[in-house]
Amino acid sequence: MQHAKHLRRLAAGTAMAVMGLSGSAVAQNSADGGFLLEEIIVTAQKRVQNLQDVPVAISVVTGDQLEQANINSAEQLFQRVPTITFRKGNTNKDSAISIRGVGTISFASGVEPSVSTVIDGVVYARAGQQTADFLDLERVEVLRGPQGSIFGKNASAGVVNITTRSPSSTPKGFAEASYYEGNEYRLKAGVSGPLSDKLSGLVTGFFSHFDGNGKNVFNGHDVNGYERYGARMKLVLDATENVTFTAIADYAKGNDNGYADSIGTVFPGAYQDQIFKPSLAPLTPGAKNKDIDNDLDPKTRDKNSGVSLQADIDLGTAAITSITAYRHWYNYQQRDGDFRSDAPLYVATGAAASDVRSHDRGDLSFDQFTQELRIASTGQNFIDYVAGVYYYTTKEVDFFNRTVTACTATTLAAVNGLLPCRAGASTFTTNEGNADFTTKLKNYAAFGQATVNFTDDFRAILGGRYTEDKVSFDFARRSTSTAAFPGVRPAFTATGTTKQDGISGNAGLQYDFADDIIGYATYTRGYKGPALNVFFNMIGTDTLPISEETSNAYEAGLKTRFPEAGLMLNLAAFKTVYDGYQANNLELVAGQVVTRLTNAGSVSTRGLEADFTWAASRDLEFNGGVSYTKARIDKFKCPTTNPTCADAINGKPLPFSAKWKGSVTADWRLPVDLPNGDLNLSNTVQFTSKQGFDINQNPNAVQSGYSTWDAVLAWTSDDDKYRLSLIAKNITDKQYVILRIPNGTAFMRQITPRDSERYFGASARVNF
Repeated sequence: MQHAKHLRRLAAGTAMAVMGLSGSAVAQNSADGGFLLEEIIVTAQKRVQNLQDVPVAISVVTGDQLEQANINSAEQLFQRVPTITFRKGNTNKDSAISIRGVGTISFASGVEPSVSTVIDGVVYARAGQQTADFLDLERVEVLRGPQGSIFGKNASAGVVNITTRSPSSTPKGFAEASYYEGNEYRLKAGVSGPLSDKLSGLVTGFFSHFDGNGKNVFNGHDVNGYERYGARMKLVLDATENVTFTAIADYAKGNDNGYADSIGTVFPGAYQDQIFKPSLAPLTPGAKNKDIDNDLDPKTRDKNSGVSLQADIDLGTAAITSITAYRHWYNYQQRDGDFRSDAPLYVATGAAASDVRSHDRGDLSFDQFTQELRIASTGQNFIDYVAGVYYYTTKEVDFFNRTVTACTATTLAAVNGLLPCRAGASTFTTNEGNADFTTKLKNYAAFGQATVNFTDDFRAILGGRYTEDKVSFDFARRSTSTAAFPGVRPAFTATGTTKQDGISGNAGLQYDFADDIIGYATYTRGYKGPALNVFFNMIGTDTLPISEETSNAYEAGLKTRFPEAGLMLNLAAFKTVYDGYQANNLELVAGQVVTRLTNAGSVSTRGLEADFTWAASRDLEFNGGVSYTKARIDKFKCPTTNPTCADAINGKPLPFSAKWKGSVTADWRLPVDLPNGDLNLSNTVQFTSKQGFDINQNPNAVQSGYSTWDAVLAWTSDDDKYRLSLIAKNITDKQYVILRIPNGTAFMRQITPRDSERYFGASARVNF
């Protein structure tokens, strides 16, 4: 293979073989069908490296392993990577990823995530952009902790680095169909191969559908389901001996009827007992409730598309890479904000202040352009390096509407101290607020990292990044009322801008104690740019900039490999302290709960992580990992509306930060003598300790610890042409939620995922 082609294929990771969880190797099938350890080539630091030589804690999962485990999107990654948490919002727009307990959760358009998602070298500016189904992935790398030099943009807590498959060198194709209980089905197909002597291509498409795991009892419609489809095309042109171009285009559309806010708990109180609970009579609120009673169905519509062009130039001792990309995202959301179909029942004053009908609708149009240009050394040198420049610009245009209906009782007598609403005897008033706002972000950066190889066994790492961020907005809210009404403030207009530059970087030492045992210690200075709290209910104080978020991270690790024993074991210890932590705080606005972005103060995360792969025999392999994370709020900065909140928050856990998480997978080639193939049984047990969801430490916004067990029984033909699988998810039928949100003092909302119930499925795949 020509050197340029070899470099490109290594950079694409096509040679990568990885373990199922948090690992650095996988026990691949040997010539006789047994398991053996393989070395792994990765590009986590934008250079071709053996994963065991990279002084960073990295979790890696192959696309094949994700498919076989029925992990189809980012929200399920926690089942294989213990240190990651996916916060599912009511819509894709409000979803977020956390690593080691740290992530940015906000509805504001002027703030960026703390965990960077990178797909084929392109940074996705919003977490909601990558909620589509996984499609033909080569691997997923999770870089744990701040990445201050190489991945500076949105990487103050870590990076999810996704690589899709590249075109094959010979004509290939596949078709796959899967069906699961609940009328969930998935279809995938693709073709790949050379188009000429210098050009190769790949096209893959998918379609998926799920009715949903809940009902809207108001109209009998399904909720928490979806219908999605999309395609990706990749072309690779070896233009000359030393120049390669890679063009990628993708499109995905999703129609989701959720996730819906079901009601988990109704708190004691006269209003709740006399009004709220009776109005929920069609439902049985509780931890297992998945149903809703809404006169407006929840709905999300997503369109994601993008194109990118990568150029790789081989200079012999170095390689130049340029990645130019444009992406577009459209999102529409609607939900029932009062969570009932029959409100209002009573006058919206006094004890019944929240007894109104409230409907929310909104959409956004988001565009981004990115350009990265870098140079990296190749081979083994005294100084190995990567350096580059980066440009990024985004524009988000939002519209949001909240419509609220209340009543005024005119001739009715009080019932239980409350004035009822009744047609013909009450005056019903509908008010609405509408907001249009545009938010723009622009970023310039220059970065570099060098590894100095003092000897074959001892090296030093030094990197840095200069970042300049600019955030600007214009905002206009119109209201049919001159005074605030539930969930809506009066009319307001504003414009604003903030600009900040920052320095981040890393330094470390690495020593090879033996050929297969290395140790490292690193320091990383993390940086996340300034933000603006641009959202529907913003007021004058929200126009003030949110300062940058900085962090100091310390990590020490040991990476070991014992080929004779078929064992690989990696350990990491870490501590990170964040200052100016950008987070949401819950507040009441005219009787309804809203979230407000702020520099919440100082938080820290520390812990231990271990992962392993063990090929116990030629027919049995184990891989897994466990993490202990103590993510805490050290010093919380309270809002002016609640100046004493720190007393209840300081020293408490960060939201979405379980102390213990882990997973173990056992792959066993069954001792069954089949004439045309092998039978394999894979079992995965995942566990998570108790975690809270509310930064204000509401004791009801907690999910207790739980474990799940999944299994896959698969027959694969000897020529790998056919595969048939039987899949069992959550065999013990363990119910859990991925979000609980307190709604003032009235009730607790919750979101229950698909995998929180037992279900079975089957999958068939043919390769040609």
